[in-house]
Amino acid sequence: MTTDANQASKKLELTNALLISALTGFLTLAGVMSTGVIGWVTASQSSKITKTQTCITRLDAQEKDLREKADKFLSALGEFTAQTGHLKVSLDVYRDRLDALMRTGYAFSAYAPSELSTLSQNMVIELKNSMTANGDEEVKKQLDTFDATNQKWSQKFQQYLSEIAALRKDC
Repeated sequence: MTTDANQASKKLELTNALLISALTGFLTLAGVMSTGVIGWVTASQSSKITKTQTCITRLDAQEKDLREKADKFLSALGEFTAQTGHLKVSLDVYRDRLDALMRTGYAFSAYAPSELSTLSQNMVIELKNSMTANGDEEVKKQLDTFDATNQKWSQKFQQYLSEIAALRKDC
């Protein structure tokens, strides 16, 4: 082989070695970058799923607490109003049931949104006022006020549960 051919062969080998090195470096860089991107996407998806699950869990707990307190409040309300159907009405029983109703009503208001909380407290106060009212007309007026508040309470309670369901969908 001549010197020119030898040099051309070495130049070709050097060029091939540089091309192989460049290609290897590029492929390694592409692999590292794709691994990073895949890791980032995976972490992002995992974070999004965790955020969604946390949101749903929070709303479920909020709804559960509200429903449990509402159950106790409405049960106490039922026990109180059931007394009116008895032939012999005992003021001591009424007072005991009113005390239980007031406890559960105020406890419920601690878990309820402000408007529902106010309605709960008003219901208890209106029933209490009906017991201390003078005359049938005043009692009827207090009970009518209670009935209107009770209807608003039911509507607001259902509205609030719907709002929680809508928030859950937004999670």
